Amino acid sequence: MSVSKPSSLAFEDCQIAASYSSPARPVTQAEIAQFAALTGDHNPVHIDPEFARRTPFRGCIAHGMFVQSLAAGLMWQSGLFEGTVVAVQSASSRFVHPVRSGDTLEARITVAALDPEPGPRRGWVEWQVVLRNQRGEHCCESSWRVLMHRRRASGG
Repeated sequence: MSVSKPSSLAFEDCQIAASYSSPARPVTQAEIAQFAALTGDHNPVHIDPEFARRTPFRGCIAHGMFVQSLAAGLMWQSGLFEGTVVAVQSASSRFVHPVRSGDTLEARITVAALDPEPGPRRGWVEWQVVLRNQRGEHCCESSWRVLMHRRRASGG
């Protein structure tokens, strides 16, 4: 089930298999270099074109953790989580296809599971997130367990 809903979701609004899209976002080599500088991960496959050309990737690729961070940003930019996220308990990713400078990524965000605990104010939602590039190739598939607010009861 694909849903177009730009407003934020409370726990009660989430339905298993409901799926949403993020806006598209380009990736630049400058951002990849900034991520390397920020994290200290200067693996040459990310920042040295001469070295990267001699690898199985045949060119520079983005760091996996940068790609996972982009997924988090695209989830936020979808508008679904504004004012409703309490915490992220876990995020796991499988990197399927390399992301390169010049790629444009979009996230498909799907409700995979609901857990009404811990109680009346919050519940856990498991989200499956697939990042695709401009050619429709799956670049990253991830699972996020997110604690979300419930709607406040109205009245006294």
